Amino acid sequence: MYFHIDCTMYTPHILSMMVLIFHLVGESQGRYPYPWFQGIKLQGKTPTAYNKATTEKESVRSNLVVMNSRPTIGGKKAWILMWKKKYKQSRKLQRKINVAIPKSHSTNRNSNDILGLNIPTDPPLDANTVCKTYPLSKEQYRICVKYPDVTASAIQGIQIAIHECQHQFKAHRWNCSTLEFKNKNPQSSALLHKGFRETAFAFAISSAGVTHQVAKACSLGKLRSCGCDNNVYGKTRQFNWGGCSHNIDFGEYFGKRFLNAKEKANDIQARINIHNNRLGRLIVTRHVRRLCKCHGVSGSCELKTCWKAAPEFRYVGVKLKKKYDKALKVDATNNARGKILPVKSTYRSKRSPYTMELIYFEKSPTFCDPDPSVDSSGTTGRICNKTSTGIDRCDTLCCGRGYDMLRVTRIERCHCKFHWCCYVKCKKCESTKWVTVCK
Repeated sequence: MYFHIDCTMYTPHILSMMVLIFHLVGESQGRYPYPWFQGIKLQGKTPTAYNKATTEKESVRSNLVVMNSRPTIGGKKAWILMWKKKYKQSRKLQRKINVAIPKSHSTNRNSNDILGLNIPTDPPLDANTVCKTYPLSKEQYRICVKYPDVTASAIQGIQIAIHECQHQFKAHRWNCSTLEFKNKNPQSSALLHKGFRETAFAFAISSAGVTHQVAKACSLGKLRSCGCDNNVYGKTRQFNWGGCSHNIDFGEYFGKRFLNAKEKANDIQARINIHNNRLGRLIVTRHVRRLCKCHGVSGSCELKTCWKAAPEFRYVGVKLKKKYDKALKVDATNNARGKILPVKSTYRSKRSPYTMELIYFEKSPTFCDPDPSVDSSGTTGRICNKTSTGIDRCDTLCCGRGYDMLRVTRIERCHCKFHWCCYVKCKKCESTKWVTVCK
């Protein structure tokens, strides 16, 4: 009868004590040491990926094979003294090995260390690195202290939303540029305390950005509060549900809780902001897509594994821009029942209920001139298109002030990345060309 022990799991001095215990137990049972003790083999595996010191350590463990170990002279006492001596020697050897092996070659290394992958890790997120860096309301701060990692993803979602806003409005007089500042909460902008159509878009796309980014972060395993969405969305013969679906439900939940935390007053503006926040989340949740991966010989796709994923954020931006173009103006006075009523002159009965519409209650300014009260930087110095017939044509963008032809060398932001925590950091790219610039 043989007992196999994996030596790689134990230190040499522990192995020595184990052998001694086996001997004593075998003797007490009248089977000392044949055949019970004779059959103890200490087997180990010699590693190939560690340094010389580690190999020496494992080699010592692996070669401890105990066969016919009973001494012929001195009986039991001599045998115990021999193993006490071996135990002391093993302790000395263990100390030498521990000194020789650097920490980077510890057997507790993760898979990236073993494979030699130099993958940077995200810095640890806590309340100090997130909540005190980014200005938040009192209620948002409480949420941040409880969920700092989720809040960091939410802030990243807001920054992504601002960049998408700048893309969608790059040809407009208002182009979202005043919403982005390092360590500044976009929701503290003067524009977002108004009831403009642009305000409605800013709230909706910020809410969509938070929902989108938190849902993705959950599926990537970055957040402690959530993981993949493991729901099975119906049974089908064409494919199996699997993979790691984006957790849209948690993204929607946190987006609502985090952004609506600022809207406590029950006035017309707070209710409109909450409505537009909800629309932004709905654009994400109602356009979730199905992604699949084929399995089979030579790409035959005999079986597909599918999962749910949030829509591309560019698609979300396009959908919200269309909502902006058809936004519905509502009555600025509070209804007795707390309902938002559309202005009769703009209401079209053939359209769907305004639940899926951007709504606003205040006429927008021209945004032609700088005006800090509405966060307008004006259009002076903006590049226009003199041959265009769209909204980026010089007559419209320059507000009738005319334009100049200039040969300019521009240093523009490029290769932008989100910086932990919590702002966007970009490189600078240089280009030279002739442009028409508003006076």
